[in-house]
Amino acid sequence: MRRFFDRVLHLLRVRRPDADLAREIDSHLALLQDNFEARGLSPDAARRAARMALGGVDQVKERHRDTRSFRWLEDAAQDAAHGVRLLRRSPVFTATAALSLAIGIGANTAIFTVANSLLFRPPAGIADPSELVVIGTARGDGGLNPLGYAAYLELARRTTSLRAVFAEGLFPRIVGLAASGTATAEAVLGHSVTTNYFTVLGVLPAQGRMFAEGDRNAAVLNHDYWTRRLGADDGVVGRTLQINGQPVTVIGVAAPGFQGTGVQSSDVWLAFGPDGGGSVVAGGRLRPDVPLTVAAAEVAAIGDAIDRDRGAAPRASRLNALPFSRAGGNRNVVFGFAGALMVLVSLVLAAACANVAGVMLTRATARAREMTLRAALGAGRGRLARQLLTEMFVLCLFGGLLGIGLAQMLLPAAMLVLPPLPSSIVVPLTLDWRVLSFSLSLSLGVAVIFGVLPAVKGSGVDANSVLKDGARSSSGRARLRSAFVVGQIACSVLLVVLAAFFLRVLRHAGAADPGFEPRGVDVATIDASVPGLGSGRAELWRTVLERVRQSPGVARASLARVPPGGFEGIGLGEVAAGDQPGTSPMFTPGWNIVDTGYFGTLGIPIVVGRDFAPADTAASPLVVVVSEGLARQLWPGKPVIGQSMRLSIITGDPKGPLLRVATVVGVAGDIRSSSLVDGLAEPYVYVPLAQSDAVGSGMTAQMSIVARRRGASRLTGMMATLV
Repeated sequence: MRRFFDRVLHLLRVRRPDADLAREIDSHLALLQDNFEARGLSPDAARRAARMALGGVDQVKERHRDTRSFRWLEDAAQDAAHGVRLLRRSPVFTATAALSLAIGIGANTAIFTVANSLLFRPPAGIADPSELVVIGTARGDGGLNPLGYAAYLELARRTTSLRAVFAEGLFPRIVGLAASGTATAEAVLGHSVTTNYFTVLGVLPAQGRMFAEGDRNAAVLNHDYWTRRLGADDGVVGRTLQINGQPVTVIGVAAPGFQGTGVQSSDVWLAFGPDGGGSVVAGGRLRPDVPLTVAAAEVAAIGDAIDRDRGAAPRASRLNALPFSRAGGNRNVVFGFAGALMVLVSLVLAAACANVAGVMLTRATARAREMTLRAALGAGRGRLARQLLTEMFVLCLFGGLLGIGLAQMLLPAAMLVLPPLPSSIVVPLTLDWRVLSFSLSLSLGVAVIFGVLPAVKGSGVDANSVLKDGARSSSGRARLRSAFVVGQIACSVLLVVLAAFFLRVLRHAGAADPGFEPRGVDVATIDASVPGLGSGRAELWRTVLERVRQSPGVARASLARVPPGGFEGIGLGEVAAGDQPGTSPMFTPGWNIVDTGYFGTLGIPIVVGRDFAPADTAASPLVVVVSEGLARQLWPGKPVIGQSMRLSIITGDPKGPLLRVATVVGVAGDIRSSSLVDGLAEPYVYVPLAQSDAVGSGMTAQMSIVARRRGASRLTGMMATLV
């Protein structure tokens, strides 16, 4: 241990140990010279004898340094300094090689930075994120889909491995916020959460307090919104605002940096109403000493028990719990997508490295005379190979630093070219220890993989042939250079093939039949709860739709709760065949609320039966249109038109779901647009807009106009003017 610390001190003290060593050697020489002079030798002869007895001053110094220092570190520092000098003498080669490496390393770093932010970097402002889990229904790809609000309530009541369970809406939604009832409403992004949302996450308030049990008509502001739009006014806490025409009291402001649990930011958080929110995203915090596997097993068992209690059919998509991250239940999707991109850009890096390694081998061949002279002066082959490998390390580290800078410049630029989205995306693309470790490890790995062979080949010199005939390329080096060229070409060809494959996949996806005709259709969404849009929703929808239909640029138009496009399903509850409970299993389809003419406007075929008609009013018996997939599940091989269907509508009422019986009047074609998002084409139940109150009030506060245009002019701006 003393020798080890002596070496560390010697490493930190650059000049003084050499001075101490020189004095020590001079003292030894003086003692030996005095001894030889005492034997009768002359001073010159005694000095010569003393040096011979010592064995050579320089050799002794080298042995002493090897014993009292980390010699390999000193050699590495010397090699690195020498490598930097050589690279400075060849600026064109250095710039070209470093830029080639920077492109490959930077692309890998950029992808890892995004994956790190989504999978490993927890959202800001959350306490002990390692204790959190995300909960949902299991998908076939290992991810999670949302779960129903009623299932969340049962899970929160029954769980013992989780300290608490929270829920939040699927997406933020636009709400109208006004300082008073007469002020003009401002469109902001509101997000519905349970009252224990902030408590479970451990989010602290910057002003006021967070939600407490029993809070209703209360709001918590985002710190950025509070600062940007309200001027960081401390008096906002306790003030009553109008949100969608309803008085809401601001009880607090979230801590700086907290933007939520996912990638979408919100301006204001609102507490769920007593009826919940249909499908929700759930999460929880583990109890101390409870592993994730135990909690996941309990969550799955609770999900099975909920199904048994409802008399539902066994489901393959059981409840499950996964580690918490911004990606939520899409961790495997992010892993797969990032992995595929990483493979592609790694091929770019491999091609660049093969090119640089070939050039380094050529430079080593050109420096054969230098290597021969070094060998003649006593440098072994290992020492020469280490010198060449160190030069590769210096070049790769330089390329890695450039790559990190390139990634940090390209990522914000890529975010700027994203299309406008309904809500802002929060993906912190900052450097942390994971990104730096990945980039430096990648740089060093590249140096080792692509630098060892050139270093070994470049250090193997034949002194006689080089000094007599000059530096000539040996057959072994020529073959190695050819191998690098072949590898570079192979990587390039593979990149071209993969690019062509992806283009073909995208072309196939674009040409796939989604089950409707999206070309020529414009969509505009209206929130009827925003003040100033009208008092009666039914009258509002009739007026808006009539205005749109009367426009000369519109061929057909209708209304839908959500238009197709991959996220069209809303969670209202379960369905079963027949009108008697317990006679058939329950299924959980996707739901939509549409007006007459919806299927014709989008080109969705009515396979059997009819579309909704003006005669289907609130006073008439409840009717539905089902998709082909749901018809096959409920009535396999049987006629569907005229069949009765039980509807179990989730409302969050402690008394249980809302039960309704409807008659099937039509079977629509399956919509396969969601297969581009999650690989599924869900079965659907369509409810007429005129009878939407039968499945829960408030479901039509926000509707979308779908209009098929005449000609090439877009209708989005026109529809906004008409509204």
